[in-house]
Amino acid sequence: MNCLEFRRICLGDPYTSSEDFAAHRHGCVECTRFADNVAEFDKQLLNAMQVPVPDDLGTRVKLRQVIGEEHARRVRPWHWALAASVFITVSLGGFFAFQVYATNRYLAKLQASVIDHVNSEPDFASVQGMVPSDKFARVMAAFGAEVVDEDFEPLIAHAFVCFMDRRPIAHIFAGEGGRVTVLYITGERIGDETPIKDAIYRGVLIPAGGGNLAVIAPQGAPIDPLVTKLKQSIRWKI
Repeated sequence: MNCLEFRRICLGDPYTSSEDFAAHRHGCVECTRFADNVAEFDKQLLNAMQVPVPDDLGTRVKLRQVIGEEHARRVRPWHWALAASVFITVSLGGFFAFQVYATNRYLAKLQASVIDHVNSEPDFASVQGMVPSDKFARVMAAFGAEVVDEDFEPLIAHAFVCFMDRRPIAHIFAGEGGRVTVLYITGERIGDETPIKDAIYRGVLIPAGGGNLAVIAPQGAPIDPLVTKLKQSIRWKI
């Protein structure tokens, strides 16, 4: 079992009882670290879903019903209409304001994470040659993408799976000397294409599949042809 196959199985079924899977994990330091990160992410997700229920929840519900019935007998119908109108107006205004705030905050965090990840990775400017196009296709397939145009070999310098913010992502070095970085990040999709703004880099975030593509390069490096190629040549299954 090679590292790519191990990581694909780890993302789909991290608790598999396969002997080959266990043997590779014990024999490969990088894949052991990868599997530990996946397990930690699952643990955090499980903890986030554990919402405690107050012991006196039933009593609170009954008390709220009694208070509500008593209040209803005292309030006239037109009071209800006015109160409902005010409530809806205020609620909608607050909801939309919060949505805008949450979206902007998420975009800012995503952009910062992309730039930090690019800065933390090794420099592949000296990469010689290109990886076979089928390796790029296998990496993308692990994230639910099908490469329908195999003519990527002249574009891809390196393709692998790594972690960003404790989440597995696809990481690709593309273009001449691997100067352009392409990341596929699972999670909440953004609404529209958004430019990545930075003093050193330029790039774009693109909603795709079950997450977002980030294409980023140093200022002056061309990215538009690669962005067009990615849009035309990748079909998302999820």
